[in-house]
Amino acid sequence: MIFLHNDQLQVEVNELGAQLHSIKRQGSLLEYLWQGDSKSWGRQAPILFPFVGRLKNDQYTFAGKTYHQTQHGFARDRRFTVVKQESDRVVFEQHDDAQTRAAYPFAFRLFVIMELVDDRIMIDYRVENPATKQAMLYAIGAHPGFNMPLTAGAKFDQLQLTVQPVGEYSRIVLQGPYNDSNHPQLIDMNKPLRLNHELFAHDAVIFKTAGSNFAATLHDPAGKHGVTVTTRGTQYVGVWSAYPAKANFVCVEPWWGIADNVNADGQLLHKQDLHRLAPGQTADYRFSIRTF
Repeated sequence: MIFLHNDQLQVEVNELGAQLHSIKRQGSLLEYLWQGDSKSWGRQAPILFPFVGRLKNDQYTFAGKTYHQTQHGFARDRRFTVVKQESDRVVFEQHDDAQTRAAYPFAFRLFVIMELVDDRIMIDYRVENPATKQAMLYAIGAHPGFNMPLTAGAKFDQLQLTVQPVGEYSRIVLQGPYNDSNHPQLIDMNKPLRLNHELFAHDAVIFKTAGSNFAATLHDPAGKHGVTVTTRGTQYVGVWSAYPAKANFVCVEPWWGIADNVNADGQLLHKQDLHRLAPGQTADYRFSIRTF
């Protein structure tokens, strides 16, 4: 386990998946990060790479070969190497090997950089294509879960979700695990959205952010505590909690990519919102988490 701290935060990060394990404010016992529960959701803050969401039939075809890959990719289940560590900053890395190439035929280097800056955790996913000839096709995303409500005795249906900028957003709906982006719904976020478990009966509430900066705040009015996730350049942001296995957590998920479309043909070159990285190039995907 990696421990980070500054004057305002104390944070733990697990090398397995380079995922956050604990977020607390200095001088407080309040745990902001979901601690996992096998009855509802056993993870905490997985990285989604090289795919976001589910592929049709958990497979895809590239260059005439079919590959099998389960939901959200393999990075979340692989141990990362610590490249550099300071008291308030850590750099993790993983790269392709024989195991990854059996499911994903691309060379890659994936860095996860976490830094504490005042009351924020700044997170940078850096993707490098070390190949000399082949472009790299991928998606990437984050899936942090937060204890909600944070106040003892408070109820889940007291929670509020607010966004910045306010306004109406296209909400991408899911048919099963696949997106139906051809039939979006409007969601009015000019005022706070009151949460309840039934809101997630059909999986995540997906905001189409279309590359704009976007901030989502989970607020527990009972104790005036909460979390703000600020994203930069995401295509989508998902808000999710388990259903029907109801539990007191909510995830705010920056996505640079999305699950297969309901009409997907399984060809990787046709996959919706996939990123393409030229040989020798690097791309950064950033977001931050602030607690209050």
